[in-house]
Amino acid sequence: MKEDRGLTRRDFIRDTACAGMGVTLGMASAAPAPPSGQGKARVVVVRDAGALDDKNRTQSDVLERMLAEGITAFAGTATAAEAWKRYFRSDDVVVLKSNVMINPTRPEVVQAIMKGIGTVGIATDQIRVWDRNRGGVGPAQADPRNWEWTPGFDANSVSNAVAEATALVNVTSLKNHRLSGLGAALKNWCGAVTRINPMDLNVAFAFHGDSCADMGMLNAIPAIRKKCRLVVVDALRPLCNGAQLDPRYLWPYKGLVIGTDPVAVDSVCLKIVQGRRDQIKGGSWPLSPPPKHVAVAAEKYKLGTADLSQIEIVRLGWEENAFV
Repeated sequence: MKEDRGLTRRDFIRDTACAGMGVTLGMASAAPAPPSGQGKARVVVVRDAGALDDKNRTQSDVLERMLAEGITAFAGTATAAEAWKRYFRSDDVVVLKSNVMINPTRPEVVQAIMKGIGTVGIATDQIRVWDRNRGGVGPAQADPRNWEWTPGFDANSVSNAVAEATALVNVTSLKNHRLSGLGAALKNWCGAVTRINPMDLNVAFAFHGDSCADMGMLNAIPAIRKKCRLVVVDALRPLCNGAQLDPRYLWPYKGLVIGTDPVAVDSVCLKIVQGRRDQIKGGSWPLSPPPKHVAVAAEKYKLGTADLSQIEIVRLGWEENAFV
């Protein structure tokens, strides 16, 4: 069977010229429902060769343009401003779940998203970011080095940031992970609960067994599932192998992956990471351990779509070695 390589910019414009009219008619009051079998889950992969300089530093102007283009394509609207209004209201308290661990989410990605959300009319102090028990308020505190907020955890071991938010954004980075195989959207919520450990001793959420196959239980926490309105994966310089920032396995993909279905997003991210691994080896180099949690999240927790044939991949921008 011929592999589905996704939609190009030209395909997308042609096929969604009319569809975009519908989503501009009203403002979303909650996250779009996970795929229910009707239609395909959409994931946007937007890339730009100029997103990083020759020292792998983020070029913020290029990044902000990528994000605007990506969110517009994902929402099917005419402008980025209309797209942000599709997912957020002016009275929302929006909290971004970032990732500060190995190959962390770049602050420039967090800041760009905060700026985009701010165009809806949300006050700066109502847009926050956090991971584990530290966070920041507003674009000026997008960088973890400037974080001053300590949200704490509730009696159920879930971060108070989740309760305080009316809307959540999953903003993670892309990497191979030594325990789960893949670190992307589904795994990012590990930093939203406390007392986790690889042995699952005295924990509220025991998900580490069998290569973290039950990672989806965190995404299925009712408040997280209900409030998460958007997923943005920082794929500017992913890590395709190992538990350390080995420069041999970091590569300038220069992309963002955008969606609302965390399983579909992870399925696309998995294809990207696997594509790079196979390219390095010149043949098949499967992830180890296998990322079982992606399929389990779809089948057991009903969190979204893992079948790539049921995912509409929209590719925008630079196409060299896109792997999708």
